[in-house]
Amino acid sequence: MLRQAAGFSYARQVRTRRGAQDLVYRKFAVAALELYREAYPQEAAPLAWLLKPRPRHSLLSELGRVAQPRSGEQGELHWSARDVSRLIRAALVIAEAKPTSKVGVEMLRDIRRGYREPSFLGLPS
Repeated sequence: MLRQAAGFSYARQVRTRRGAQDLVYRKFAVAALELYREAYPQEAAPLAWLLKPRPRHSLLSELGRVAQPRSGEQGELHWSARDVSRLIRAALVIAEAKPTSKVGVEMLRDIRRGYREPSFLGLPS
């Protein structure tokens, strides 16, 4: 998956493993957000902030990580419905707050690492 991502970068040449990972997570986050926006246009309206007028690449990459992907036997990545739901809830919180990229990445990393309380995302304690 990472080799494919390195050859696909639409933004710039991907030269590192981390860059390829960011691209994979970002592509997943964009796909999940677009599907959610299509299915629930009224509830998802704030998510447009993450994608337009131009994608907020660093926040989208971190959102992909929030979904806690796992690698399969063939190197493919897997997310569960709960993982995608977590990504969407985090995206809605970030889109409502409209933080700077630096602050938003910090918020998402705190969520992913469990430093923020579960109630921050509406998760049970």
